[in-house]
Amino acid sequence: MNKEEAAKLSVEQVYKELSCDKNGLKSEEAQKRLEKYGPNQIEDKQVNPLIKFLGYFWGPIPWMIEVAAILSAVIQHWDDFGIILALLVLNAGVAFWQEFKADNAIQALKQKLSPDAKVKRDGKWTKVSGREIVPGDIVRVRAGDIVPADVKFIEGDFAQIDESALTGESLPAEKHENDIGFNGSVIKQGEMTGIVYATGMNTYFGNTAKLVEGAKTESHFQKAVVRIADYLIVLALILVVIIFIVALFRHESLLSILQFALVLTVASIPVALPAVLSVTMAIGATALAKKEAIVSRLVAIEEMAGMDVLCSDKTGTITQNRISVAEIIPSKGFTDQDILLVGTLASKEEDNDPIDDAIIGRGRADKKVSAEINSYTVEDFKPFDPKSKRTEVVLKSGGKKIMMSKGAPQV
Repeated sequence: MNKEEAAKLSVEQVYKELSCDKNGLKSEEAQKRLEKYGPNQIEDKQVNPLIKFLGYFWGPIPWMIEVAAILSAVIQHWDDFGIILALLVLNAGVAFWQEFKADNAIQALKQKLSPDAKVKRDGKWTKVSGREIVPGDIVRVRAGDIVPADVKFIEGDFAQIDESALTGESLPAEKHENDIGFNGSVIKQGEMTGIVYATGMNTYFGNTAKLVEGAKTESHFQKAVVRIADYLIVLALILVVIIFIVALFRHESLLSILQFALVLTVASIPVALPAVLSVTMAIGATALAKKEAIVSRLVAIEEMAGMDVLCSDKTGTITQNRISVAEIIPSKGFTDQDILLVGTLASKEEDNDPIDDAIIGRGRADKKVSAEINSYTVEDFKPFDPKSKRTEVVLKSGGKKIMMSKGAPQV
């Protein structure tokens, strides 16, 4: 079921479509669905390491180096053969090892980001691995949890969900019954129960991953190297043909012709170029790794370095994905500190509300506000209500009771 269908159908219709009910699936049925739909994870096509390593010997410049090595072996110039072969293997080895390390680092991150989920099976709540979730499962999510699959919420007051990784929107999205939640989004506030309608590559996140995987492009760096190689190959072939024609007219021996061809081939190709480029980029990748950046493809370094303008609409990609207080506008007769004091007192840190966190951080950073907070005692606190759009708190200070409220002014 896709997100449009899930959003349009009622809860009862979703139950019917997915052949399940509010008591969740039976363990046997869940196992059958796991075999049918596959694990709830983003597919990652793993290439055999040997095939990947051999891939570095394929391309215009490697071909020319290999031809030079073969010619050296034919005319028994073993010193040349050894040097050329060593450079060829060095280039492939450096590139393969660097990208192999990056793949391992990425796999390790994926393992850490594979959370357990609270699922209703056989009428009882139990914890299962996120990859074992199947369509029709009833899941429970609360503040701090990652939504384990695409779900339609069927029970609960409300939840505020951080969908910035998917939508680029920095403010949390407010969800109620009949709304849908996407795999990979984070619950910032609230607690809700949902029914899983899509898993793995069929989720909204999975469909995005498919699009990214389908984008196959060559970097400017790769295009430039290929252009240089094409030019040198054509030049070398023309010169070798000329030598063969002249040698045939002069009745030269085949061995002499091959020696000249080898000299021309080696002279016309930059044998050490791939090795120098790989080593240089590997040094760059090592420097980036110290700054906690994982380089999965060496050519990406040059591509990023050659960028003039980078446009991105994804919050958190090049920003901190953190809300902060930008400007305070007090009414007449009040100060910035008054506003910060009320805002901080009408916020609760343990609720993990991103707006509350921003206000508390700004309030505590102000020495006057920070000192005055301690003179108030909280007697009653009503957390943010999505209907009234405000938070209310009853405080006691100097024998007096004061009610403070924080929320959307238009409401």
